[in-house]
This record gives sequence, C-alpha cells and structure tokens, in this order.
Amino acid sequence: MKTRTKLFNFFALLLFLQGCSSSNKYYSGTWICEGENFQNTLVLEKLPEKKNTYKFSFNGWRISYDSFAKQNIKFLGGMSDDVFIVEIVDDKAKYSDDGREFDEEFPLYNDGEDRCKLFFEFSDTTIIVKSESCHFIYGGKGVLFDGIYVKQK
Repeated sequence: MKTRTKLFNFFALLLFLQGCSSSNKYYSGTWICEGENFQNTLVLEKLPEKKNTYKFSFNGWRISYDSFAKQNIKFLGGMSDDVFIVEIVDDKAKYSDDGREFDEEFPLYNDGEDRCKLFFEFSDTTIIVKSESCHFIYGGKGVLFDGIYVKQK
C-alpha cells in the first residue's frame, strides 16, 4: 500500500511539474517569416502584470505587381499599437478588431464589413499566424501577416 501511495505521489508531482513548465513558456522577442518577395517581423513583449499575455506588433513588406503603375512595387504593412494584445491559452491565441472603437471621421472599416482577426499557434520553435478579413486593413496590396515565424537570436 505504501508503495502504491509513493508511486501515486511521484506521478502527481510529475504531472504538476509538466503543467508548470508548459504554462511558463516565454515567447518575447523577434520572430521572422520571409520568402523571396516578402518579409514579416513579429515582435512579442510579455506583459509582466498578466500571465501568458503579450503585446504584439507586425511590420512587413511584399513586392507585388501594381497594374496601375505597371511594375512591381514594394508595399508596406504594420500593426503597432497598445491595443494589440493576446493571451496564450493552450498554445493558441486570437486577436480581433471586434469591439474596438475607431475614429468616426476616418473609419478603418465600412459599415457591415468583417473585422480583422489574427490566429496564433505557438510551439517551442515557431509561431503560425493566420488572418481573416485583414486584407488592405493593415497593409498595402498583398501584405498579410500569415505564415510560419521563426525566432531570431
């Protein structure tokens, strides 16, 4: 009976330690997603007052053909504001412009238009980002922040 209790306590301790290590992952830093005609930089900053909560920003560019200029143009994009915050739960996070107030004189969205949403999936070595309804909201032609990001050293 004592052996069974010790074994149970051992496994309970292992489960507890595993839970602690998975909830204390640290993603702060610069992450890059790049290809032949684009580069996106994601910067994550841990907010000290909140568990698993990060402020994020994106900067990126993409070379796309512009039919008006009849040439390839480097279009820029970015998201950098104190409202861009995500909480990571089970290695996933979501940001949405839903409920966010915008200037009535210069609205970012038309009436009834879907708001930009970003979905993050975290692992030890990469962050996968997918967007929904973000095209032309935070960047020029073809600039989206979708992709697989790798941490920079």
